[in-house]
Amino acid sequence: MGKRPFLEMAAGFICGISIAVYGKPWTLWLLFSGILLWPAIVTGHDRGMPESDRYPVRKRRWCMAVCSVAALFLGWHHCGVVQAEQNQYLPYLEDGEEILLKGKLTGKEQKNEQYLYNLSSCQIRQDSKISEWQRISASIIIYGESDTCSIGQTLVLHGKIKLFNRARNEGNFDQAAYYKARGTAFAVSDVDGVSAYGKANLIAEKMYQWKYHLAGLYEQALGVREGGVLSTMLLGEKNLLDAEVKQLYRTAGISHILAISGLHIAVIGMTLYRLLRKGNFGFWGSGIFAAVFMILYGMMTGMGYSSFRAVSMFCILLLGQAVGRSYDSLNAMGFTALLILWKQPFALYDAGFQLSFIAVLGVVWAGKIVQSAYQGYAVLQKIGTGFVLQLVILPVTAWYFYEIPVYAMLLNLLVLPFVGIVLASGIAGGLLGCAVMPQAVLVHIVLLPCHVILSGYEKICTIASGLPHALLITGKPSAVKITVYYLLLAVGLFLLSHVTKRQKEMQQMTEENGRQKRRKSYRGMEWSLFACGLGLLVFLFTPVSQGMKLTVLDVGQGDGIYLHTDSGYDIFIDGGSTNVQSVGKYRILPYLKSNGVNEIDYWFVSHTDLDHISGLLEIFDEGYRIRNLVLFRGMMRDESYEKLVSLAKEHGTEICMMSRKDTLFSGSAKITAISPEYHVGDEQRSEISTDKNGESLVLLYEEKGFSALFTGDIGEEQEKQILKWGGINDIDFYKAAHHGSKYSNTKSFLDAVSPRISVISCAEKNRYGHPGRAAVENIRDTGSALFYTMEGGQITVTRLKKNKLAVQKFLLPDKRFVFVR
Repeated sequence: MGKRPFLEMAAGFICGISIAVYGKPWTLWLLFSGILLWPAIVTGHDRGMPESDRYPVRKRRWCMAVCSVAALFLGWHHCGVVQAEQNQYLPYLEDGEEILLKGKLTGKEQKNEQYLYNLSSCQIRQDSKISEWQRISASIIIYGESDTCSIGQTLVLHGKIKLFNRARNEGNFDQAAYYKARGTAFAVSDVDGVSAYGKANLIAEKMYQWKYHLAGLYEQALGVREGGVLSTMLLGEKNLLDAEVKQLYRTAGISHILAISGLHIAVIGMTLYRLLRKGNFGFWGSGIFAAVFMILYGMMTGMGYSSFRAVSMFCILLLGQAVGRSYDSLNAMGFTALLILWKQPFALYDAGFQLSFIAVLGVVWAGKIVQSAYQGYAVLQKIGTGFVLQLVILPVTAWYFYEIPVYAMLLNLLVLPFVGIVLASGIAGGLLGCAVMPQAVLVHIVLLPCHVILSGYEKICTIASGLPHALLITGKPSAVKITVYYLLLAVGLFLLSHVTKRQKEMQQMTEENGRQKRRKSYRGMEWSLFACGLGLLVFLFTPVSQGMKLTVLDVGQGDGIYLHTDSGYDIFIDGGSTNVQSVGKYRILPYLKSNGVNEIDYWFVSHTDLDHISGLLEIFDEGYRIRNLVLFRGMMRDESYEKLVSLAKEHGTEICMMSRKDTLFSGSAKITAISPEYHVGDEQRSEISTDKNGESLVLLYEEKGFSALFTGDIGEEQEKQILKWGGINDIDFYKAAHHGSKYSNTKSFLDAVSPRISVISCAEKNRYGHPGRAAVENIRDTGSALFYTMEGGQITVTRLKKNKLAVQKFLLPDKRFVFVR
């Protein structure tokens, strides 16, 4: 067996899960062959060893290979079994369907004035389909208005299924994937007829009650903002955290201190263990008490993946000390990963799981290499460890959040030394507040360090967020890039370790000369490490050059179109919705950031109805950079218009006005306004329309033989007017007018335009009857390929070689439609 058997088996198990989810069967056998061939390949390195040492080394290698292969197949098989179990019921569930549910209450939470129950060991009965109880392998969330049941009881209730939403655009939050990684199948709302029976888990119920009692105490003693931060740090109660404070911490790159992780467990658990050891409780007594206390603490905080890992590794550490065995952090990490992944294989794709384990790998493995290289220089060790830790976690951060905090390493050096004081003060103040009245002066005195430090944190974060480029938009790096990045990083750390080892072997000088030599060589290593790290980051975050890309985002009942031209300009048209809340913040902006778009060069607005600008208003509020806002001179100057213009000026955006036949040249791209003419008067209203829709800015984009027509919400009369001017035919891309309304997209207009590809942007359920049957038939009669955002999610059009266009539906990533121009 290898030196770290659990780490090796965890690696094999993870590979097995990955192949079960994404890979093909041949990849499993390829990896299987590679693992078994590895011991034979490296046998040549044993030639210099004595014969008596070769056999144990080779035996250990073969044992490691066999165990890794076994873990590989076990992970592949186990993940397949879990997927098969879920496929037995998930495809047959419908959103809003009424069911009868039975399950054991394992956890509770308060959120948005509702009570969230977590039920496991569930069974359901679908009233309309089957009369027998069907077992559900995953947990289920119940949304309730009152808290009348205790943890541990079995509940029977009636309610409606609430399926989790899939992401419908690049970069959007995938609710379904998030809950799948956490082992939750679906939620149930509109609950009634709840009955509970069975024995309650008094310990878990008391921990739940105590958690919210402490949260209320902290809020009463420190106020909403600081109390919410302390409740998040100590109790894992994120729902009390102020949204503005949360964003400040994330922008500064210190949000990790809010999660219950190894830092919290180490500070709380090890402090308790050492106090018990000084009290002569012995290794076993101190270890058992500290382990039980930390397990209960983990239960109270929700026992997420990060806290489970930290608590488990802490318990293994205590066990090792009790039995007199050395503790290996990486081996303990591997064992903990196996425990989590056996219970829930899809936890592998949870952001918290990945960041938690990768951070440990960075500190334990990469950090030790750096510390060994700078041995004897404490300051360089801290800076080097912090730098290499950032190198380890930045790819994962960019993968999930599409931006990285630039000043994170510096701020963590200022923040981390005081975290222990905050935790100690918070625990002491909480215990004291439970013994006396929360309003007592003594409680405020004990919590004073929390107040001082947390207010200091907020000020530091405020200053950092105001610095230039506090958050660097990186986009979502490809999986291939991340893989190559980590391979290069591993090679670099291996070389650093090798050089350090050689230097120590060759160091045979006097103490004074030796220090001089070390300082010189360390200075070289310091700059080499820094230069290599920067080189890796440049490789990871340098965007891949791309040609024309046109994306119609799924914004529900509204419009939002992104256009990247061949010349490299980033353009957006409209951006709003009437049925998706915060569409700019949660759909449009994440899309732009995931694609590495740092700013928009030109943002065109067809008209100022909310389904075209609500998201744009939010994006201004978020501080996203828009260089130019382009409006139509014939646009109605109403309250929405004034608000939009005011926001644009407030954020330093240039206002550009277009009239009919005005053309904007951006490199090789040409964008022409072909809207119906307006009457130049006091109100600047259209000659043929008195509503916003009719006064929409209509745009024709042309570049290198490709053409696209964007029509806003014009109607039949405006289409007739545009046809009179002529010159618009054989269009490659057509964004259907007014979300596919039957009062637009007339046959005469479409016959003249003759689009090859058409897209209708609308919600599946809307009160306007979009898309209209007549409009759909008219588009199809032209021979155009028609796509809907309500069916395929985001629709992306790209240009291939040899005059071909490719259309991709986001919800069908494995299928691509190709059209010859």
